[in-house]
Amino acid sequence: MVRRVIAFLLILLGIGLLAYPTVRNRYFDYRQQHLLALWDEYQAAKAKLPGSTSQEGVSRQAGQTNPSSDSASGKSSSEQQGSAVQFDPALEQYIFENMQGVLTIKKIDLKIPVLKEDTEENLNISVAHVAGTSGPGEVGNYVIAGHRMRAYGRHFNRLHEVTVGDEIVFTGPEGETYKYRVFEVLIVNPEDTWVLLPSGEEKLITLVTCDYSQKPSVRLVVRGKLVEEGEVYAGSD
Repeated sequence: MVRRVIAFLLILLGIGLLAYPTVRNRYFDYRQQHLLALWDEYQAAKAKLPGSTSQEGVSRQAGQTNPSSDSASGKSSSEQQGSAVQFDPALEQYIFENMQGVLTIKKIDLKIPVLKEDTEENLNISVAHVAGTSGPGEVGNYVIAGHRMRAYGRHFNRLHEVTVGDEIVFTGPEGETYKYRVFEVLIVNPEDTWVLLPSGEEKLITLVTCDYSQKPSVRLVVRGKLVEEGEVYAGSD
């Protein structure tokens, strides 16, 4: 009887050990998708606030369809719709405390939260800003680190598909958007920290991940320059 119980427990332990990586990955994927859902909710709520570009467009349409309603109430359409918006300050605080923004690379179908600190837990959840480097759109080098991951499409798993001329887009919590054009893709050793450094007055973005195709592991680095306002973007396509 005791032997059967021990055997049963060993089987359960084995199943648990086999299932752990999958359960762990799903947990972190859930947290990442939850962050993106909160981000989209936050952006949608901001778009409905009076004074936002999207809200003004809606207000003009509403005013054209029923102008007498606005006059009778003594309020503009923007004011009426703004008063109905339920904006959650706690959501805004959570976004600002945890997320720096969202990174998008259409070439590899990537839309992923950029977390504020490159801690071990954050890098399990998503990609993160490397402490001590510049911010998005600033002079210097905005560095984002992420795990390569084994599963297709997770985190920076497909970063090796990005080539010179491709576009990298960063969107901040206030809706500010920075577009970068990739100018360099290279493989470096872990000790080659020069890729994290700024380059004069350039506004750079650098994406860093591991490359397991070589032993010992090296680093895959994708570097881009900010496309300034008014500059015509010419992609790789």
